[in-house]
Formats: sequence, C-alpha cells, structure tokens
Amino acid sequence: MLPGRTAKAVRRIRERHGRHRDAPRAPLCAVCGARPVYVESRSAARLGLCQGCYADEVRRRAEDRKRLNAARRQLERAEAAKRGESEGES
Repeated sequence: MLPGRTAKAVRRIRERHGRHRDAPRAPLCAVCGARPVYVESRSAARLGLCQGCYADEVRRRAEDRKRLNAARRQLERAEAAKRGESEGES
C-alpha cells in the first residue's frame, strides 16, 4: 500500500486512471463509439471514424457531390440560356 493512502483511495485512483496507464488504448469511433478508429486510412483516422462509419461517410459525400454538381450544371445551363436570349434581343 502507498504511504498516506487508504485502500479505498488507491482503488478509486486505479478506477479513474486505469491500472496500467502506459498501455496504449485505441480511440473509439466518433460516430458509433463501438469500434476502434480505422488508423490504416489517414482520412478516417483524421475524422476519428471506424471502417464502417468511414465507408458510410465516403458514400454520403459522393452522393452529395453528385447532387451539387447536377445543381451547378443546371444553373450554368440556365445562365447560358439567359445569355442566349439577351443576345438575340440586341
């Protein structure tokens, strides 16, 4: 036992900090909190996501990119058509 510490105090310290503080612990996923972070992928590790949540995020971003590109193309076509009408009037 440590001098000046009761058994209960030592038990609480070990509960708070863990018995072996030097042992590395893998961080858990920021989304699901159940699986460890996918450290093999730099971007997944940067986002703090596990492999499954990272795959979902990549899929979601690809869908968003498709939708935004379609909206951008539609806007460009509308502007081009508007320019074509204004050129025909002059």
